[in-house]
Amino acid sequence: MARKKPEGIEALAATPEPPSIQEITMLDWFAAFALMGIGTEADSVSAASMAFDRADEMMKQRERR
Repeated sequence: MARKKPEGIEALAATPEPPSIQEITMLDWFAAFALMGIGTEADSVSAASMAFDRADEMMKQRERR
């Protein structure tokens, strides 16, 4: 089923552009892979925190090598 185009004032509202893949940082990349290793037992806030903690450690290791 086709979506109806916005009309009236809704048609004037700016729609946010999706983020570009080129805006992803190395930290984001590492965090995304770290999320794959975190099980479903963690809620979304703690999973994100754990993923970025792991990503920070990966960045430190990357600088050492």
